[in-house]
Amino acid sequence: MERRGDAMIEKKDDVRAGSAAAGGDRHRGLQDRLTDAIVSGALAPGTRLDERDLAAALSAGAAEVLRALDGLAAVGLIAVRRDGTRWVTAFDGDRARDVVALFGDVWIGSVRRTMALLHADDLAYLDELVEDVALAVRGRDGSAFGGGLRALAVAFARIEGNAERAELVGSLGTLLACIARRAGSVFDWSDVRAAVARIAVVLPGRDAAAMRTALIALFDDVLPGIVDRAVAPARPLAAAS
Repeated sequence: MERRGDAMIEKKDDVRAGSAAAGGDRHRGLQDRLTDAIVSGALAPGTRLDERDLAAALSAGAAEVLRALDGLAAVGLIAVRRDGTRWVTAFDGDRARDVVALFGDVWIGSVRRTMALLHADDLAYLDELVEDVALAVRGRDGSAFGGGLRALAVAFARIEGNAERAELVGSLGTLLACIARRAGSVFDWSDVRAAVARIAVVLPGRDAAAMRTALIALFDDVLPGIVDRAVAPARPLAAAS
């Protein structure tokens, strides 16, 4: 029996969805909600997603829902069959690791093109975002940490002027935030704190190579442990939060 996604999504207001709508990017809020539903298991693998049913369930326009579904397809959370139907795919530990690695690759690609071009106001903005990440680390807030990394990566892409990269890194960052939230707070935050501090130190120098090295350390040495925690058998990724 095919599963339908419209009954699985609650109509209640979602804080992040409302925030995205207020910023003129409503489809991002919809995508966040759908991402949460897939990662939490509320939308199980094999669930068929119909844009009209979802639009009614989420009180959104069909075009907005289609854009959100396109974002989910871009990061592999849903598959589009030859007949045009959309289905939820499995999201396991390997997929989580692939998502985090791709997020790092896309972000580093933006850094290469952006660092030498940063103006003073760009640096001030990015510095504020880095401080947001640092605050999340000090508060041992996994969800805020993942969301802060997403905001920082999207900012680099937008400063670069690459809307397609900003869209992709935003989708990947949403997944990272979900993974970090599921990891909870029981892992070595000292390594996370050191990695974020290094990013803060190299940012003012506008040195692309130094920033690339700092990000590689974050994605190679720090984030894999968080992913492992999120997908550990005691906290299966497909279980409800």
